[in-house]
Amino acid sequence: MDGAPNRCSCGTEAAAARLFEVTSPTSSARSTVLRCGACGSLFPETLPATPEAERLYDIGPEKRAPWRRAARRLLDMTRARYVDRETPATATRILDFGCGAGGYLAGVALEGREMFGVDPIEPSETGEAWRWIRVEEIERFGPFDWITLGHVLEHLDQPARVISRLRALLAPGGGLWIATPNAESFIFGAAGGAARDIDYPRHREVFARAGLEQLLGAAGLSMTFVSPPRVNAVLNVATTAGQIIGGSRPRRPGRLITLARLWLALVRHLLMSRRCRDAQSPELIVLCRIRSADQFRAR
Repeated sequence: MDGAPNRCSCGTEAAAARLFEVTSPTSSARSTVLRCGACGSLFPETLPATPEAERLYDIGPEKRAPWRRAARRLLDMTRARYVDRETPATATRILDFGCGAGGYLAGVALEGREMFGVDPIEPSETGEAWRWIRVEEIERFGPFDWITLGHVLEHLDQPARVISRLRALLAPGGGLWIATPNAESFIFGAAGGAARDIDYPRHREVFARAGLEQLLGAAGLSMTFVSPPRVNAVLNVATTAGQIIGGSRPRRPGRLITLARLWLALVRHLLMSRRCRDAQSPELIVLCRIRSADQFRAR
């Protein structure tokens, strides 16, 4: 077995099903993706050395051609609640944990708001709308009315510890917004290891809804799952298709068959009822609040 062992964050010893092999895009590191027999989450059996994983992250300013920026602005108008991360109008202190280049923070900047971003590496540009802070010092700037994690949980070594820490930083009435890939996505069934959200070795675990509920519930949080925008599924499929054709992943035998299966799966997905579509969406979005004492007793 190459690399360091990896395991599902639910901590059970239930037998895991072996699904498919994956290869790092930057080295010869390989692993087998497993499905947890207890919570259903996906995770690679092993991970490469930390230095290689760190080289895969780049949080510099996003560079797009003018027409692409205009197209993205038009697209974002159709999914404003998602782009704004359901940020309450009353939230005045906001923390984006895993802020990257700070696109979300810049987008929700309002007069009177104090906004902070955390990421392992300081972005090269932050502007005046928000402030980058080190992960070690977030307690000094809390509490926060709204904390967001946009596709962060799947990268964390100890997600339960991070969630508990952030819960303790919520102001009264505050909440968490979390988006993360869905282990029960229709794309995994159609594309297997070529699916965008496998993203080996950056993704340590892709949560199933049951695994995410267990993680958040153990931290004393109530949960409201939100339907992802349909266009997100289209974008995810398009990115996966690009990788199959010859993007960042090696070309695979039978890729034309995989592409046809992928796009047909998307059509079926978009025609489903909302309940079925949410269950198989490429993304899980959840709003969290601190659970009351009455809710604790009811468990």
